[in-house]
Amino acid sequence: MPEFWESVRLRFLNRKSRANDGAELYLSGLDRNIRINTWHGVFNIAALDIVIPFTSIFAMKLGASAFEVALLSSAPAAVSLVAMIPGAHFIDRSDRKKRLTFLFMLAHRIFYLALTCVPFFAPSRRTLIFVVLIAIMNFPGAISNVAWQSLISKIIPPERRAEAFAARNKIMNVVGTAVTLMAGLALDRMAFPLGYQIIFGIAFVLALIELKVFNSLDESVTRQEPAAVPLEPAHGVPEQSTLKQRLAAIFKEKRFVRYTLASILFYFGWQIAWPLFNWYQVKELGANNVWVSILNLMNTGGSLFGYGYWVKMSHKHGHLKTLFYSSSGIFIVPAIYAFSHSLYTIGAFNFLVGAIFSGVNLALFNALLEVTPEVRKTTYIAYYNTLITISGVIAPIAGVSLLGFMNFQWAFIICAVLRILGSLGFLVISRLEERERRF
Repeated sequence: MPEFWESVRLRFLNRKSRANDGAELYLSGLDRNIRINTWHGVFNIAALDIVIPFTSIFAMKLGASAFEVALLSSAPAAVSLVAMIPGAHFIDRSDRKKRLTFLFMLAHRIFYLALTCVPFFAPSRRTLIFVVLIAIMNFPGAISNVAWQSLISKIIPPERRAEAFAARNKIMNVVGTAVTLMAGLALDRMAFPLGYQIIFGIAFVLALIELKVFNSLDESVTRQEPAAVPLEPAHGVPEQSTLKQRLAAIFKEKRFVRYTLASILFYFGWQIAWPLFNWYQVKELGANNVWVSILNLMNTGGSLFGYGYWVKMSHKHGHLKTLFYSSSGIFIVPAIYAFSHSLYTIGAFNFLVGAIFSGVNLALFNALLEVTPEVRKTTYIAYYNTLITISGVIAPIAGVSLLGFMNFQWAFIICAVLRILGSLGFLVISRLEERERRF
């Protein structure tokens, strides 16, 4: 009702007043969308973080091998390769982007409920079924992710993104860590596999609340640009085009291509150690669900100290340079794993890395939105995510394969070196952009 009376009032004001009040209404609607986006993140992470941190332990309890644990990262990434670009084209052609994003989100979240059924199958098949479900759920998940990224880039303007996503990420980290800790404590006190079934069921309920919150976003609240400003870049991709034309158009977007290549290098160095961390924590150091929660808690605690600093850095130096500064410190994690045999030591350094990595979390997404062309934004984000996902397929398997040639220590040292190289990629493209601006 307040919105109705506001619209009636605007009809009877002069043009100048309408313009001023329209700006006020835009800002009011924008603030509301930012709040809703934050709450959406809260329920999203609450559902996600009582499932994903425990999938590896659940799989190991079902009898999974090291290769099957690696598949928990690689298989979903492989499914994403199939899903993202066709899904993005489909969404870009639709006028109901928010509705389609909602439906793909719902399809993804239903799999939380499906995971509760895994223990009902024969013991010899449970691990395979679990890995397959985790993989397939990423089909709608990957599409909904690129659709959400595109949608939110329209709803929240560039000048508000750093603060908006820093606030969102802060509260998401607090909530995510809290639910992970509570879930870990509960799982270690409940019988297996009933505890996991209960946790997966709770995740589904939280996901339903998340979807209700997401549906409250008002996609009509966008800034009205002057008519003289062209909405289509010089290198837009035609609606009907061949693969050669699309590739030619993509490569003309130099900022986008450079950022994508640097990101591939970064993600590969980042992801290659993931299955090694899980396997080392559980099999070598004896971590249980509570310890997994504690390690997440330390990481989040550090990030809460980091976000404010990295927001200032983004405003001062830009997203790309912030990415270099923040990503240059994440080599510490595999380096500590290489020389430490104590969960306490790893937990302490997780706090430091959390503070550092909060800058990566903040700048990585904002930099992507900054370099992505406005026309067919969903499709370009899908191109980016597809190439990144190739790394997600290869890197975890490559990480596990290292153990066939060397011990954990040398494997972690190699992972640390790769992370350093990944951060240098962002420095290179940052310097290139500075040089182009000067000339």
